[in-house]
Amino acid sequence: MKASKLLLPIFTLFLVLFAFSCDRAEDDEQPVDLNDQTRNSGLVARYAVNGNNLSLLRSGPAATGFFNQARQNEFWDFFTNLIPVEARSVMKEMELFADTEDGTAAYVSAIDQNDLSVWEMGHNLDFVWDRNNQFVPGETAYTSIHEVAHLLTLDHTQVNVTNGGCNNFFTGEGCSTAASYINQFYNNFWSDIFEENQRIREDDFDGYYQFYQKYRSRFVSEYAATNPGEDIAESFATYVMGDPPTGTSIAAQKVRFFDDFPELVTLKNQIKANINFDVNLGNIQGERSKRFTSQTEAKPKF
Repeated sequence: MKASKLLLPIFTLFLVLFAFSCDRAEDDEQPVDLNDQTRNSGLVARYAVNGNNLSLLRSGPAATGFFNQARQNEFWDFFTNLIPVEARSVMKEMELFADTEDGTAAYVSAIDQNDLSVWEMGHNLDFVWDRNNQFVPGETAYTSIHEVAHLLTLDHTQVNVTNGGCNNFFTGEGCSTAASYINQFYNNFWSDIFEENQRIREDDFDGYYQFYQKYRSRFVSEYAATNPGEDIAESFATYVMGDPPTGTSIAAQKVRFFDDFPELVTLKNQIKANINFDVNLGNIQGERSKRFTSQTEAKPKF
């Protein structure tokens, strides 16, 4: 759902139809290289994607300076080395952008709302490199896995484009099939609280946080409490990057949910085998939680 222009972190809930957004919070500090204005100037580049290959469609104002071709290639190499090509076969375009104030760390969106076999993915490179201009592999991997989870749960094999007559979970893009990942996830974990969630206004950040606090044992993160689509993506990223849960909470059940699908078990093992950097999921989610909390506290009550 422009999974609307991740890493959640500004928890800017762009719950836009036909787009899943994952926003990342940012404080007032600026990147270290203050003289390099291209780090906060919007579009870096848009590419056509064919497997592991990119073809430039458009170059933006932030394509020079810090986010030059070498760093664009560095990100793409990281992404393609992490995520097996089969898991992103519907990804046909990629947008790289740079904007700390936008709050969006990544997104996915159907290129044509009537064709869920063709998607674009966007990544905010200002959240791939930290303020000391160091590449951040842990959160970049978490973000990438989260976005790929959207592709896996929202594409044409899982959701039928329709405007009515849906007896299963309606994702925004269309009606999920009975056997789809997201419909089963919804039936198992959301059917009793979905109406309450839907009563929260889309701009009521505190309302979503209060919903999370009320049901926190059900969710792996604050952002997961936004809606079933973000929940399944957050749960899958936790499933891949974390250790198997041992508890009996609903949050733990959500992580174990993916074990029922051999193809997702295989994908998890493939991605884990590609991780050649230290992962501390607690630190990743802890930092995300602090950013989220600071943003909700800063927002006025509606």
